[in-house]
Amino acid sequence: MGVRRQSTRRASRGQRPRHADLRGRLPGDRRAGPLAASTGEAPAPAEPRAVTALLAPRHPHAPSASVVGELGPRYRIGEAARRIGVSASALRRWEREGLVGPTRSDGRYRLYSDRDLDLLGRVRRMRQERVNAPGIKRLLSTDAPAAPESPRHRQGQRLRSLREARGLSLRDAAAAAGLSVSFLSAVERGTSGTSIASLQQLTSAYGTTLAELFAHHRRPRRVVRAGQRPVIELADDMVRIEQLAESAALLEPQLFRLAPGASSEGSYHHAGEEFLYVIAGSVTIWVGQRERYRLHEGDSLTFPSTLPHRWRNHASRETCLLWINTPPTF
Repeated sequence: MGVRRQSTRRASRGQRPRHADLRGRLPGDRRAGPLAASTGEAPAPAEPRAVTALLAPRHPHAPSASVVGELGPRYRIGEAARRIGVSASALRRWEREGLVGPTRSDGRYRLYSDRDLDLLGRVRRMRQERVNAPGIKRLLSTDAPAAPESPRHRQGQRLRSLREARGLSLRDAAAAAGLSVSFLSAVERGTSGTSIASLQQLTSAYGTTLAELFAHHRRPRRVVRAGQRPVIELADDMVRIEQLAESAALLEPQLFRLAPGASSEGSYHHAGEEFLYVIAGSVTIWVGQRERYRLHEGDSLTFPSTLPHRWRNHASRETCLLWINTPPTF
């Protein structure tokens, strides 16, 4: 009877019996479990499945945190979709359409960099404006480095010079302009194009204007010949801006040439007043929150530059605009 009472007390103290229930244990499973009680060791707690899924890759070949750190920030498809504000299925569809191309881990997991997120953001905005996949492909930046003498390379060098002249680091400049560090770095290297909206954010952050990118180390000319206009090409050469005056102090006249599907890729605003005249083609202009204008050849428009504005060429051919800002604040 004494032995039985002792056995009852041991059981009441939470000791596991030696004949532990092994039901559900897979053959060859050596995880610590009820049998550890017979050796005096505390049983190892089972790891919750939900926590494991959050803290560790579900595939043995998925990249570890250290590998991701060496490569720079990389995001799995769910996190990338959350940051962009779309579904993961949308990212898969865009990949099938050839709009984006994330890298893959050894386990074939999609990995998105900061630059990929910038690209995805542009795709999302263009999708919202109902641009089809072929049109988006023409607007997307390429990963190929620019030729040393290409306009994109020269513009990148000029932007770097403006930033360094103001004593700004890449991180500080990107934060001031509302852009990512990786995107700004790619623009300065000439490996990524930029949109009108992004360029205006940069020039505003640097306390300068677009005219600074046209600046030449020479005396301003009163006459600018047709074949000698300073030029800026943006959005993978979809937008071409030609400077029509070098010596003007109170106005900034420019010729905009917009390829089919070209757009500002976002709104921008600045001080002053704007006038534009459609020489050829057609363009849609959004001004403020509620105004939308479809302009055709011969039409003109004036509005305060302080109102956020954006534009798109919906025509199937090139659109040519005479665009004047006063004073030169763009």
